[in-house]
Amino acid sequence: MTKQKGAFGAKLNRAVVKFSNNLIIKTVANGMMLTLPITIVGSLLMVIQMIPNLPEIISRACTMGTTVTSSFIAVYILLGMSYALAKEIKSDVPASMILSLASFFIVTPITDFDTGGDKPIQAIQLGYLGSKGIFVAMITAIVITWSFAKLSDKKITFKMPESVPPFIAKTFAAIVPAAILFAGMIIVSLLLSFTSFNNVHDLIYTLLQTPLEKLGGSIWSALLIMFISELLWWFGIHGSNVTASIITVLYASQAYANMEVVANGGTAQNIINSFFLDAYKGPRALAVAVILLFLSRSEKFKSIGKVSIIPSIFGITEPMKFGIPQILNPLLFIPLTLAAPLCIAIAYVATLIGFLPVVSLAVPKNLPTFLTGFMAGGWQGFVIQVIQFFAVVLLYLPFMKKLDSTEVITEAPEKETDSPVTMSEPEVLVSASESTVKKVEGLES
Repeated sequence: MTKQKGAFGAKLNRAVVKFSNNLIIKTVANGMMLTLPITIVGSLLMVIQMIPNLPEIISRACTMGTTVTSSFIAVYILLGMSYALAKEIKSDVPASMILSLASFFIVTPITDFDTGGDKPIQAIQLGYLGSKGIFVAMITAIVITWSFAKLSDKKITFKMPESVPPFIAKTFAAIVPAAILFAGMIIVSLLLSFTSFNNVHDLIYTLLQTPLEKLGGSIWSALLIMFISELLWWFGIHGSNVTASIITVLYASQAYANMEVVANGGTAQNIINSFFLDAYKGPRALAVAVILLFLSRSEKFKSIGKVSIIPSIFGITEPMKFGIPQILNPLLFIPLTLAAPLCIAIAYVATLIGFLPVVSLAVPKNLPTFLTGFMAGGWQGFVIQVIQFFAVVLLYLPFMKKLDSTEVITEAPEKETDSPVTMSEPEVLVSASESTVKKVEGLES
């Protein structure tokens, strides 16, 4: 049975590694990671903006910051993904980023706005640069960056004399690939203008983004992804890294849509989004560390608890995952795989009944437990994380008690072996008396 489990785990590990190393998956994950700083800054400005009786000048400054963050998020994602992909395939990074951005603007419709003047003003609607344009940005970044690299590898370019400086030669080398891709994007844009969709954005949003958002808006899909993430952890695979790209595809657009609406003075509507999942996966690490340190009798578990208690405050689980171990431990399969879905379900119900505000800002993942809940949802978020903490403790406790009892029994013979052998006082007296009798008998003989 153990050999079969090990073989299955090895196969699963190879499959997951292959998935994680897929070029598109890595591009999505690494590209989104590059947008995290500006997302966090925009979220912090949104928190400041929520402070009552804020001076108007500060409120306007915060509004400007959050608007620039949320309303242009598609542009930031496009640049981040183009950079990540070009670096991964060792292509010209600056040329790839500029070409991807230009191609994105080619397929983005320019609208005439009548302002009462002699001529209408032409501008791009911010909706196409915000959450609605995320999927077009992702597709454009991947297609253009990859195509540019392939065209460059085929040497479809101007050949410059050797006397030309390398920087200038490199610039001219990008002209032919850029012209081919430009022409292709212009043709695509013109062809779609004759359809009912009118442009690439409305096509992608209708056929791809909207169905995925509906799938991502389901609590059941969120619970399933949380379960899969922890199931992979049970096999020793970093589940969060594997599911990060899936969460981005299914839930990022809802998160940025919430952020965009709140920045413009509206009310967020999308309960299930990537910000929500990051904030309310629950203080699981702290719950397990507390059980180990304060509710266990085993010396081994108490030692692991002492080592883990501080890291667990920041959501770091590895000391316990490998120390207990939780990995491939049949007794801990149920609590390990169900703790995250349980926490998400608690937060979802609390939001559904109106107790917990809909999450509309990004909270850094490694902030201390309970502070993340407070930042995401105010005092209500703090309360929900406290409830999650006790729920996880109750979920783990029966299984950890059983494991602890087994470990105590295992440790008992070791303690007996390590302790020195001593005799009680009556045993010492009897031993001394027997020695004296033997001496007397020896003299008499």
